[in-house]
Amino acid sequence: MKMMRYLHAALVLTGLSIGLAQAGAVHIASDLQQDASTSHQANLPILLIYTAKYCHYCDEVKASVFNPIAADPAYRERLVLREVRIDSDRRLVGFKGNVTSHRSFATDRGITIVPTLEFLDSAGLQVSRPLIGVSIPDYYGVYVDSGIEQAIRKLRAQRSSS
Repeated sequence: MKMMRYLHAALVLTGLSIGLAQAGAVHIASDLQQDASTSHQANLPILLIYTAKYCHYCDEVKASVFNPIAADPAYRERLVLREVRIDSDRRLVGFKGNVTSHRSFATDRGITIVPTLEFLDSAGLQVSRPLIGVSIPDYYGVYVDSGIEQAIRKLRAQRSSS
């Protein structure tokens, strides 16, 4: 199954059309405090994908990797996936309930390159190294899956040690 996801990602990033890429859509972040509650209750990592309108790589990875993840019930049981648009003034409730905008939230977190992925716990703290940019498109899906797995393992370890 993982190999199929990687194959789909590689093919779409090289310009070939695959129906799976159209299967779902990443939810735009609106209330990270609520998402954090869901994350905490189910012990799931939060994956934030930072994008911008001007970023064609963002569109490509959303179509090839993140929309299929958003549509896959197995992934919905493994993480909370949200998109933050760094060039948008759309309203956003932060992890602590503060009202801000997507742009301000991204700036406060030091996000300047898109796409950037943050793998977070329910407090908004990183549980896996961020993935910044798209260095090797053919392996992007592998890097995303690795980050998700690392985040899940860290959260499970934290929960079992407390």
